[in-house]
Amino acid sequence: MTLLDVMVTVGGLNEFAAGNKTKLVRMVDGEQKEYEVRLDDLLNGDISANVDMLPGDILIVPESWF
Repeated sequence: MTLLDVMVTVGGLNEFAAGNKTKLVRMVDGEQKEYEVRLDDLLNGDISANVDMLPGDILIVPESWF
């Protein structure tokens, strides 16, 4: 499953989400790592922002400031 598959499954982002400030939290070699993810760009057609999701991955989508 890819990040785009996840977004299709959950119905996308709501109007209050700061999609380009999303963090992907993943365990790598026993250490927790954070990666920046550009969800807004992905949902607007930038397929280079798509990543594979692994079991145990956590997506954190912060609320945007107006």
